[in-house]
Amino acid sequence: MLREFDLEPLSAAAAIAEARRRWGAVGAISVADEYPRSRRLVGELRGGRFWIRGRGSTWEAAFADADARMVRASRRIAVH
Repeated sequence: MLREFDLEPLSAAAAIAEARRRWGAVGAISVADEYPRSRRLVGELRGGRFWIRGRGSTWEAAFADADARMVRASRRIAVH
């Protein structure tokens, strides 16, 4: 649950807008208390479950992590 002192209102609104731009209506943001260095989470809220696409110490870092994860995922090679 987001608390008022965890986020600045304008940056939270901008982060929500960016998440929705990237992932549509399911785009969402969250704050994780158990990760002190990377508390900002971005991803998708589907069926009551939050799917993390990126995490970072700032919203910008979290979205950059999401971009990096997409690039790394596209380079995975299946070994059979």
